[in-house]
Amino acid sequence: MMAELLARHTTLPVREAVAGECLMADHIYLMPPGVLMTIVHEQLVFEPRPQHGVSLPIDQFLRSLGAGLAEHSIGVVLSGSGSDGSAGAAALRAAGGYVMAQTPETAKFDSMPRSVIAATLVDAVLPPEGLASRVLALTQGRADRLASGEMLDLPEVKPALQRLFENLIKNAGIDFSDYKLPTMMRRIERRMAVLGCASASDYADKVEASSEECELLRRELLIPVTNFFRDGAAFEALCKLLQSVLLQHEGPQPLRIWSAGCATGEEAYSLAMLALEACSIVQRWPGVKVFATDVDQRFLNVGSTGSYPAGAAEAITPQRIAQFFSPRDDRLVVKPELRQMVLFARHNLLDDAPFTKMDLVVCRNTLIYFQADAQERVMRRLQYALNPGGLLFLGGSESLGALQADFRVIDSGHKLYALVRPVLTSVAIRDGMGRVGGAIRRPGLDKRAPSAASGTASAIDLGLRTLVTAYVPVTLLINPQRQLMHAWGSTERYLRLYSGQPNLDVMRLLPPRLGAVLGNALQHALRKKVAYTAAPVILKLDGQAVRLRVVARPLAAEAVGEPCVLVSLDELPTEGSTAGPERPYDETELDRLAALERELAESRLTLQSSIEELEASNEELQATNEELMSSNEELQSTNEELQSVNEELYTVNAEYNAKLDLVSALHADLDGMSRATGIATVFLDSHLALVRFTPEATLLFRLRPEDVGRSINDFKCQLNYPELLADLHEVLAGPKLVEREVTGPSNTHYLIRVVGYGEAAGRSRRAVLSLIEVTQLRRASQLQRQIDSLPEHVAVLNAQGTIVQVNQAWADFARLNGADEREMHATSTGVGANYLAVLSRSTNPDAAEMLRDIQRVLAGQLEHLRLTYPCHSPTEERWFAMHVSPLRGGGESGAVVTHLDVTPWVAKGNGLSHSDPINHNGLS
Repeated sequence: MMAELLARHTTLPVREAVAGECLMADHIYLMPPGVLMTIVHEQLVFEPRPQHGVSLPIDQFLRSLGAGLAEHSIGVVLSGSGSDGSAGAAALRAAGGYVMAQTPETAKFDSMPRSVIAATLVDAVLPPEGLASRVLALTQGRADRLASGEMLDLPEVKPALQRLFENLIKNAGIDFSDYKLPTMMRRIERRMAVLGCASASDYADKVEASSEECELLRRELLIPVTNFFRDGAAFEALCKLLQSVLLQHEGPQPLRIWSAGCATGEEAYSLAMLALEACSIVQRWPGVKVFATDVDQRFLNVGSTGSYPAGAAEAITPQRIAQFFSPRDDRLVVKPELRQMVLFARHNLLDDAPFTKMDLVVCRNTLIYFQADAQERVMRRLQYALNPGGLLFLGGSESLGALQADFRVIDSGHKLYALVRPVLTSVAIRDGMGRVGGAIRRPGLDKRAPSAASGTASAIDLGLRTLVTAYVPVTLLINPQRQLMHAWGSTERYLRLYSGQPNLDVMRLLPPRLGAVLGNALQHALRKKVAYTAAPVILKLDGQAVRLRVVARPLAAEAVGEPCVLVSLDELPTEGSTAGPERPYDETELDRLAALERELAESRLTLQSSIEELEASNEELQATNEELMSSNEELQSTNEELQSVNEELYTVNAEYNAKLDLVSALHADLDGMSRATGIATVFLDSHLALVRFTPEATLLFRLRPEDVGRSINDFKCQLNYPELLADLHEVLAGPKLVEREVTGPSNTHYLIRVVGYGEAAGRSRRAVLSLIEVTQLRRASQLQRQIDSLPEHVAVLNAQGTIVQVNQAWADFARLNGADEREMHATSTGVGANYLAVLSRSTNPDAAEMLRDIQRVLAGQLEHLRLTYPCHSPTEERWFAMHVSPLRGGGESGAVVTHLDVTPWVAKGNGLSHSDPINHNGLS
């Protein structure tokens, strides 16, 4: 019935949707029962609903809108029971669509609006009238949105953004200028469209004037996306690495872990659980401390309470739930022993100083929201926080960027890295023979007691440096990325630092010809893992010809953490043979090697640029994917609630079905009663429009079935009833009954009854008009008046001799002769008494003959009966003439009995048929 119900309130076409049809503007489509409906390429697609399990058709439809038509979609959630639609609305909004909800206080059933408001940051919460105005503003262009590229190119956007950033810093303490502008602009445009701002400057004015809008914008820009053990395979790989770290961990210090950008804390608790499990496996218990930080205090408050919805347990094994959580109602509460291991603190990765001495730093899916320079700043801070050899755990769409040379890849698929080159500071740099931060150590010196042999160690170190300077040729330590890690000897003759951004790429620090030869030797040593000696090369350095030989010696990766190469530049005498294996490269070969190196460098730059562009695109996709996954995770967290609501819905549905059956039965009874009575009846609403009418009313108003909904003013009444409209307005205005009698065609008469009904909260009053034909009753009344005017005593008998009607003269005579009203009706000759029974009880001899004659008249055997009899009273003598005639016509048998007072004629000498007196009341 929904199509019929909605059609009463709109002029738009309302119809049931058909699978495969294309949508048309200004049409209302209703989902058929028993199917799940989605929209693909602007066409409706149906699939049958599952027979078992929870069915969420609204969520599924809104998700399909978000997948294909998000930029053109507005989802409005109105009154309803349950939480269907909350997850779909979150997905639609995350994809770029608008989501609005009815104010719960105005909804008859507020479960659905409240669920949507809790699931996502809706664009508007208004009463239905306000929602209609807001939707019209969006669809009619009065609050249109612009593409991000267009807005970024507008001249007034940059000043407006600067104003927005300043307000956010002032009110929220967060500088969003380092965040990616396209992502931010999409969020800002949403708020602009919701508020109907025509430009970015207008929106900046609103943010400056309203701290509430500034807070809404901050919430819009900060998106918490997290879950317990997110990406389970990555956490399994991390658990194995933690076991290795624990086996090498020494000292009383606990295992220190930093979860940067922890959001609501699920990741921090997951790391704590993982560390405890690793400790249990290796049977070492140094203690675990997890530092969980985020820029938004609201998220940290959630993590600090340690209470999460029961649906969050889907990614947690039952063993972990039993060990680390306490189920409480529909929540999972972290046990105190686990909660004490996690320290929550507000921290801004871009501004605040980093933590230090961390064994593991986790920063997943946070860098993707920052610009490239901000990403590098954050990565430098994370690098500074790590201990030498510490682990770094990044998100699936994040990379090391410019820090690739400082980390060793452990698991590229799961983004797990180990620090091999800490941040270079004056404190961390060691002597020439040692690696920075102790990555390469001299055997035997670390365990020597400093108090006993400090002077000897200093002398040894000084002697070693002297020997290296005097005898060791210029030697460079180079990693696989061609980055210079350390240098020995007089490198100033060969290494050049050019203007611009510093770069430790050896190929750019050496002269081009020497760099080409060194690069060739470096590749041989890395590929074959054996020492390689290149052919001599003659260079001009400081105006002198120098003959050099490049020797590359690989170092074992197990000793230093990555396969580095030690390259020595041996100076050779300029004299000697130029043939054989010692023949130096000629000019052509050197130019060719230099050209190849330049081409290789350009190819690497092009490849790096392509990689960076791909990573940027991947980060954008990852951000969108994170939002979608967040919606899916929240849906999973409410699964149990939906099941309980589903049971309630089944119960409510059964009750509604029972009530619907009752209403249908009452409707059928009403329809049957209106037809059975045969009374012309018309039902009207408060605007005098036809609601329904009986078939008898069609003759009086010339109505047809399709006239429902039209005003009664459009029809001419066949009755002489000019007060019709006035009576209808009177009963609609108040509780009053109007009743009057009017004439109709062919000298007919109708009794009009107009009654108002149906007044209730939220529902207008209606009226029912009944037109009852009373022509026959009026004629009967007229006949009664006529026979009451006769002086004769008249009574009408039916076929059984019962008196069915008398005139006034008959009744008055009975009363005057001593019969009271009760006796006249019960035992005498009043209406309802049997005249034949009265005669049969009489003791007069003539009564029996009179009884037989009247029976013969009733049976049709005697045409009529005439007789005269005395009926004396105590004061006078009276004679009456009796006449009995059968009823004629109409198909009913009976007789009319009349008594005429003939005393005057008898007094003049007329005789009587019977001499014995007959009492009129008792016939005795």
